[in-house]
Amino acid sequence: MISTIKRQVKNLIAELNRVDWPTKNKVFSATYAVVIVSVFVGAYLWASDVLFSWITHFLVPRS
Repeated sequence: MISTIKRQVKNLIAELNRVDWPTKNKVFSATYAVVIVSVFVGAYLWASDVLFSWITHFLVPRS
């Protein structure tokens, strides 16, 4: 049981050493892209919600 755990830990460390980790610049540029796209999508959804709310306000009379 203990030998299996030790082997798994060695395999894990070996696999983590083979990973091609991104550079700091790549991480920051990807983060900026995600933030900018999220802001635009949020603005689009907000504008769509306001527009559809305005349309339904005039099409469906309130009792």
